[in-house]
Amino acid sequence: MDGTNLGIITLIPAISFLVFALVTKKCILSIMLSGILGYIFYYKAAFFMPMMDALQSAACDADNNYIVIICLLFGCFVQLLRQSQGAVAVGNLARKYVKSEKQVLFLTWLCGIIIFIDDYLSILVTANCVMTLSDEHKTPREMLCYIINTTSAPVCLIIPISAWVVFFSGVFEQQKEAAVVGDSAMSIYYHIMPYFFYPFLCVIFVLLVIWGVVPKMGGIKKAYQRVAETGQLWPASSNMQNQGDELGEVMGAISDDSAKEEKEVTPHLWAFVVPMAVVIIVTLWLDDILYGVSCGIFACFLLFVPTRMMSLGKFCDACYKGLEDMLFIAVVLVTSLFYRESIGLIGLPDYLIDVAGPYMSAEWLPAIAFILIGLVCFATGNIWSVPAVCTPIILPLAASSGASIPLTLGAIISAACFGAQACFYSDVTLLSASACRINNVDYAVAQLPYIGIVTAVSFIGYVIAGFVMA
Repeated sequence: MDGTNLGIITLIPAISFLVFALVTKKCILSIMLSGILGYIFYYKAAFFMPMMDALQSAACDADNNYIVIICLLFGCFVQLLRQSQGAVAVGNLARKYVKSEKQVLFLTWLCGIIIFIDDYLSILVTANCVMTLSDEHKTPREMLCYIINTTSAPVCLIIPISAWVVFFSGVFEQQKEAAVVGDSAMSIYYHIMPYFFYPFLCVIFVLLVIWGVVPKMGGIKKAYQRVAETGQLWPASSNMQNQGDELGEVMGAISDDSAKEEKEVTPHLWAFVVPMAVVIIVTLWLDDILYGVSCGIFACFLLFVPTRMMSLGKFCDACYKGLEDMLFIAVVLVTSLFYRESIGLIGLPDYLIDVAGPYMSAEWLPAIAFILIGLVCFATGNIWSVPAVCTPIILPLAASSGASIPLTLGAIISAACFGAQACFYSDVTLLSASACRINNVDYAVAQLPYIGIVTAVSFIGYVIAGFVMA
């Protein structure tokens, strides 16, 4: 956050992105156009070469490419599980006990709670376990994606065994103001957990939505109306992600060897359980989901090819199809990094902090920190570096004004969680939408009323707690 502050002009790229995304439903186009605006504002007529340098830098960024590689490998892994029919076997088992849509949705919620070690892993496993069942019970993909996304990052924060915990505890430990909370990174994290208002409310709120205590509204309500009227489980703009489903009957009529081979695959529970167990065990053992999913693919090879569940050619074809499915996410991740650099260049984060600075009293600081950092995370999609950069700014303000340090730290984590769940192109949103085979903009718009309610209640909670604890 060391870019030039151009004042209120810095809001234009962020606002333009929301407008472009809502109007065109084209995420990549919206990101690129909004990012280009930032470079035009900063460099004016000489914007072209710096913009091209930024695009090259975004394509070569090591941290971003790490996430891209994980997403691509996830695509391979998911396709292998689908074509092995292992997920079908899991669905067949669950079908014996799940008899209604509410039970399917509750099973989805429960899977998200159980698989708490990694948000990517939670999304991957849950989607593959329940998608067939949810389709059978005519659940809109928007609703399924909402539950899967809401029980990924929030649960990883609530149950302290994940990369999120390691990252945030490390960031907080570096701040001398946080020493009053605990004497170690994990001690600090454990003490501030009661103040994770947004993650806790997310997990509880989605359960209320499932059981009908909270009514369907906004895009979710429209999605259910669409299913009732047309039987279409996804919006028209998501047809590309579901081409395999739409062409299923046509492909079934083609009497080529590959189609016959796929029909002859018998669903086996071990074809799903064993690869998933490998992913979970290796991820826990080496503390890296990249190694976990790589070993999962290798396990699929050892299980499927020698047993003739798949030929070598079909195995490779499944991997290629998985890569193809994830190319959209890979491009969005690269272009979103370009966009983040653009708005950082013109000083959007600095501007928001400057505007909110005069209101940073002890009572209001945690609530303002929650909204401010949350909005920056939402606008940039950068749920890691924004809190890391804002924490050294916010905590000294909290200490000097007499605000509660634990409450402020809880607000920072809640803001990051809000950004991960609400941003149209955050990695968590993209992966959730891809796993449910739905356009990420369609999903993000559909969930907005629910996100808005939880955000408003969390803000009120931080306001009340701020006055009580100041």
